[in-house]
Amino acid sequence: MAKKYWFFITNEDNWEIISKKMTYGFMERTKKDLQNLSIGDLVLIYIKGKKIGGAFSVSSLNPSDKVIFIEKDYPYQVALKKIFIPKNPMRLHKNIVNKISIFKNHSRWGVLLMGRSTKEISKEDYKMVKELM
Repeated sequence: MAKKYWFFITNEDNWEIISKKMTYGFMERTKKDLQNLSIGDLVLIYIKGKKIGGAFSVSSLNPSDKVIFIEKDYPYQVALKKIFIPKNPMRLHKNIVNKISIFKNHSRWGVLLMGRSTKEISKEDYKMVKELM
């Protein structure tokens, strides 16, 4: 199966947990996103507020240790393997956003990620953003 590339979308509080526990959680309403994931898929964590937290790969689709997140219950979880986490999350300013293909021609690009837990991106977008970190 071909490797896929993703934005996993989270908030600041959960980013702290994700980066320490190497686990990403899905709510009941977003569990269908798990059907599209495979071990080895590559992930950029998008932190609401226009930042990228780091690069990871999916290492397990059903981790044995369940992580408790702060504001909600995320009963479905995937384990992550760290590829790279910068000292500080990378801000997505306009000249970076304009290079990401899923955001081109969208003046309000953040709307594309609202209410989502994942968004598939291209291999080229993943590599470009990762290199900029």
